Order: sequence, then structure tokens, then C-alpha cells
Amino acid sequence: MRMPAFVPAVCCALLAASCSKTGPVQPSESASVPMTFESGRVVVYVHWDNQGVPGKRVELLGLHRVLKTNEAGLAKFVAPVGDYTLRAYDINRGGPALWFIDTEITVRSGEEVRVEIVDCLPCV
Repeated sequence: MRMPAFVPAVCCALLAASCSKTGPVQPSESASVPMTFESGRVVVYVHWDNQGVPGKRVELLGLHRVLKTNEAGLAKFVAPVGDYTLRAYDINRGGPALWFIDTEITVRSGEEVRVEIVDCLPCV
């Protein structure tokens, strides 16, 4: 039976044919889909008396991105262009601390949106 010797010969021929010197064919420029998106930055500054408040949780709703403010009271997001709600948690505004406060923002391509949130520390 010559069948077992025939199978490796066919496999070698197919392997040799698939290994061409030109490599894979690239799609034309018009057929490719760009992998980038227009985005902007959102910088949140939580402070009291010109001092940043660290450890405050801020969330960009819709994108489900949550950050905590750093030692300077800053949290920085990169977001696609669009309208969002920025939510800051456990912010004091006089009286009991609010569970959260919402701020409506619009992110534009290549621009930076700055959101300043006053957290009244002695108002607890």
C-alpha cells in the first residue's frame, strides 16, 4: 500500500506551496479600518482650601472607569469624544456627606475638560 507514503508527500508539497517569498498579502489602504478613536482628557481636582484631597473615588459613568484621587487631589481619565456624567463619591457640601455628586461633561477631540470639586472637610 502506497497510501501512508502518499500523505507525507502531499503535506510537504502543501507546506512548500504555502511558504512563498512574498509573505501574506496586505489589505489595501481603503479596506483597512482605523484602530484609533477621537479622544480627550478629563482632569478632576477634588480640594478643600486650595489643598488636594487624596483618596476620593471618581467615576466616569457610561465607561465604567473608576479612579481615586492622588496625593494632589487629581484623577485623570482619557475618554472617547462624547457626553458623560462624572460622579464623585463621599463629598461634603455642608451637612452630612452626600453619597455622590454628578457633573455633566462633554469630551471633545484633543481637548482637556477640567472639573473642580470642593470637598468641605470641616463640614462633616
